[in-house]
Amino acid sequence: MGYAPGEMGQTSEIRLPADRAYVVVAKRATAALGSVGGFDVEAIDDLSIAVAQAFENAVACLEQAGALAGQVRLGFKLGDKSLEVSVRSTVSREAELAARARALARQREREVAASTDLALRLMGLFVDDSSYRLDERTGGLRVRLTKYRVS
Repeated sequence: MGYAPGEMGQTSEIRLPADRAYVVVAKRATAALGSVGGFDVEAIDDLSIAVAQAFENAVACLEQAGALAGQVRLGFKLGDKSLEVSVRSTVSREAELAARARALARQREREVAASTDLALRLMGLFVDDSSYRLDERTGGLRVRLTKYRVS
C-alpha cells in the first residue's frame, strides 16, 4: 500500500519576509531544487530569474497595498520531469497590526523629537554652551546647559 516511488511529486515550501533583500534566498532555493531535480544550468538560471521577478513583484504588490509586514511563500513541487514553483505574498493580520503600531509609535517619537529639538535649540540661545541627547529607544533625554560668568 501507499504511493509508488516516483508517482507523487516532492513538495517543499519556504516562507521569507516580504523584503527585496531576500530575493537572493529565493533564487538560491530555486537553483538548489532545480539541481536536485536534475535540470541543466541554463534551465536553472532561467527559472531562478523568473522566480526573482515573481518575488520582487510579490513584494511590490504588498507595498502598493500599504502592507508593512508580509511574507512571500515559495512553494516547490518537484515532479519526474518538472519543477513547479508558486510564489504568493501574504499578510498576517497580527503581524500587520503590530507593524502598524510600531510605525505609529516611531512617527510619534519623530514628532516629539522634532518639537524637543526645537525647544532645546531655543533653550541654547540663553546659555553659553549646551548639548543634549535623546534616546529614541527609551525616550530618555539628557540635557547639559552651561552659562559662563562674565568677569
